[in-house]
Amino acid sequence: MAFDLIPFILNMVVILISITGGVLLIGTLYRGYTLLGLLIAEKKNRDNTEKKI
Repeated sequence: MAFDLIPFILNMVVILISITGGVLLIGTLYRGYTLLGLLIAEKKNRDNTEKKI
């Protein structure tokens, strides 16, 4: 009985760690893309102001 409980608990822990890792990965990618987008927007903005001068 107790031996059946140990793999079940380990399985739940692995699933929770996987979900947490996936969320962190998605968050990191999202943050990276937003920072990249801001960088590109800033570069375009700088190019436009230089052309006007």
